[in-house]
Amino acid sequence: MNGPRIVARPVEAASLAAALAVLARCLDFDEPTRFDRACRRLARTREGRALASIMAPLYPAGLPGGYISLATAIAYWLHRHRRSGGTRILASAWAGWLVHRAVKLGYRRMRPPRPGERARFDSFPSGHTTGATAFALTTAAVLCRERVLSSEQALAGAALASLTMGAYRVIADDHWATDVIGGWLLGGAVAACCAPRVRSTAASRRASRRRSRREARTFAA
Repeated sequence: MNGPRIVARPVEAASLAAALAVLARCLDFDEPTRFDRACRRLARTREGRALASIMAPLYPAGLPGGYISLATAIAYWLHRHRRSGGTRILASAWAGWLVHRAVKLGYRRMRPPRPGERARFDSFPSGHTTGATAFALTTAAVLCRERVLSSEQALAGAALASLTMGAYRVIADDHWATDVIGGWLLGGAVAACCAPRVRSTAASRRASRRRSRREARTFAA
């Protein structure tokens, strides 16, 4: 039976972090982009407000107490069933929260203004999106490695959780769309550090055979 093995991903983590830095440098934090304004107009339509009400239960799930508690429960389940990876899931949840708080110290951006509410300047990147993305991607990788989910199920679940949380933060008019993009990038970087890529041993053997053939041709030449 073909099993998965761990492959480190420092390049992916560094690339996502660099992309976040480039995005932040390109943004004018004193003025939302046209894309941000267009997304906000859609969110403030009647349909958008109705969808925000339906998605409101996602708010507590995206708070640190929500996804860290869920990470703890999954880690406990894995431990009870003698499976590994629980510490990685816990690490991703805590790191998603701590790293995003640290990054926010370097950027001052006002959230979408609301009448009668005091202005907040902690908009970039979206914390809900960062935490959910880091947690979802790491959990998916661990559950795939432990054969709790297939690779297709794990990928679909991680993508759905990350995209849904990000969309909710824009629809709820709590963040600009580029804040959410920043959250996806930062959450992905955290996940790349906490959840190394899972590759099947069959794929590893094929890659090894290709390397061996190339080395043999080089030696023969």
